[in-house]
Formats: sequence, structure tokens, C-alpha cells
Amino acid sequence: MTILPAILALNLPDYPTLAESLQYQLTGFLVVIFTLGSLAFLVGLIGRIFATLDARRVPASAAAPTLRPAEAPTPAASEEEIPSAVLAAIAGAVTAALGDSRFVIRGVKVADPRQNLAWSAEGRRTIYASHNVR
Repeated sequence: MTILPAILALNLPDYPTLAESLQYQLTGFLVVIFTLGSLAFLVGLIGRIFATLDARRVPASAAAPTLRPAEAPTPAASEEEIPSAVLAAIAGAVTAALGDSRFVIRGVKVADPRQNLAWSAEGRRTIYASHNVR
């Protein structure tokens, strides 16, 4: 292992010219780009392999669930009522996060801003703590 660096060091000139320096830098840059491209290709290939395996594992009946047509969003009668479009977005986010459609959303409530003051106070405390006092 110590022979290769010694051989490389013997081949490098003591005072390289501008062209030699640029050639060295371009060679290093191309090696890095080639390596990153190869890694990106391998990650994409592995992703496709896993997607193919997942598609084979899911039965045909579960692959295409029957969807009911979405109801038209109704205007909120009060501040406490959440529009159906927002409920659909919440259900979609839960499905995307959990990756499983076997869940039941039992209820959704509008958060009371008076009860959430602790989060904003903690955020302000963090920001003020990060500044240096002169």
C-alpha cells in the first residue's frame, strides 16, 4: 500500500505548470463526477428492483382499490366544522405517511390557538438564545 503513493509522488513534478495543474484538477473532477453518477445509477437500479418486487407481491385486488367519488366541499357552517376537502387532504397525508390503508380516522378537531402558545414561546426562546447579547 505504501508503494503506490511513492510511485505517484515520483511522477509528480516539483513545480507543475499551469496546464499540468489544470489537468490534475480536471482528472480529479471527472473521477468524482463519474463516481457520483455511478452511485446514482446503482441507487436508481436498486429502487426499480424493489418497486418490481413490491408490485409482484401486492395482489391485483389490493393494487387497485375501488374509490368512491369525492363529495363536493361544503362551506363550513361554523368555525369548528372542518371542510370535507381538508378532511380528504388529512386522510391522504395519513395514508402517505403510514403507507397502509387499514386505518380509521376517528375524529379531527381544530386546534385552539390559546392552548398552543407553548410552541410559539419555545420557538422565540430558541431564537433569542441563539443571538449573542452585546
